[in-house]
Amino acid sequence: MTSTIGKHRKSAPRSLFRRTFLPILLVVVGLLVMLYPVYATQWNNHQQQKIAEKYEQDLKETDPQALSRAVEEARRYNTTHKDGPILDPWLARVSEDNPAYEEYLSQLSGQSAMSQVVIPSIESRLPVYHGTSDEVLQKGLGHLYGSSLPVGGKGTHAVITGHTGLSNATLWDNLVDVRKGDAVYVSTFGEKMKYEVYDTEVVLPDEVDSLKTRPEEDLLTLITCTPYGVNTHRLLVHAHRVPMDEDEGNVFDDRGKLMQWWMWLLLAAAVLIIALITWWFLRERKKQKAKQSEQVVVGEEEMEEE
Repeated sequence: MTSTIGKHRKSAPRSLFRRTFLPILLVVVGLLVMLYPVYATQWNNHQQQKIAEKYEQDLKETDPQALSRAVEEARRYNTTHKDGPILDPWLARVSEDNPAYEEYLSQLSGQSAMSQVVIPSIESRLPVYHGTSDEVLQKGLGHLYGSSLPVGGKGTHAVITGHTGLSNATLWDNLVDVRKGDAVYVSTFGEKMKYEVYDTEVVLPDEVDSLKTRPEEDLLTLITCTPYGVNTHRLLVHAHRVPMDEDEGNVFDDRGKLMQWWMWLLLAAAVLIIALITWWFLRERKKQKAKQSEQVVVGEEEMEEE
């Protein structure tokens, strides 16, 4: 009978592992997979915030006259390049190995980004880069080649594009929440501008008439894909230039929103799962100990009977 008790004691740890630790390990792996999008999105959002902050800091450390010259050169470029080839940034690509595109890349260069766009109503602050290549749109916003450079001025229309629905970055997931009257701020090489949203529309990718310049108007349009995850259409947020108060310049130092609602939902689900696993593990341990104690008592009684 003693050997039977010993056998039960040896098999108990193995049974405990199969019944408790193995399921917990599988759940932990599942939790890590479930929370990876949160981690990846937070990391990329943080990196984009750092670039936007670095952009403003670099401008403060750059010779103001050099910045002014770059802005004036960009304005001259806009004057001589009105209504260029406006193509959908996700379906059409302009060849980058031509003199015209190389001239474009030489404008507003030499900094960590071309510009930055801040939308307080959705807590968005993102850097803007030249062009709309896949590489650009994975790390921030892209200026649509063929549209005016984002330095303002009558007869200009700058078009900024950004992704929606990436699994590892927020970018413009919340652009759909922008409403008429919302403010959009643009900072380009020290030139700080304020625009006010006057219209939003959903169009097909080849409907680009509303992206053309208008005489005597200073316009800005923000573009992203819609519906979320389908991307068959384009959401266009149109804004026009309005006066900017001096104290509004602080908006370029504000941090954008890093956490999204779905992240809080996943984190809450993870906490709930961890709590349930902890309760289940403690219950299983208690049951296992009670079973072991019962086996010991039974074994001792059998030995006494002998």
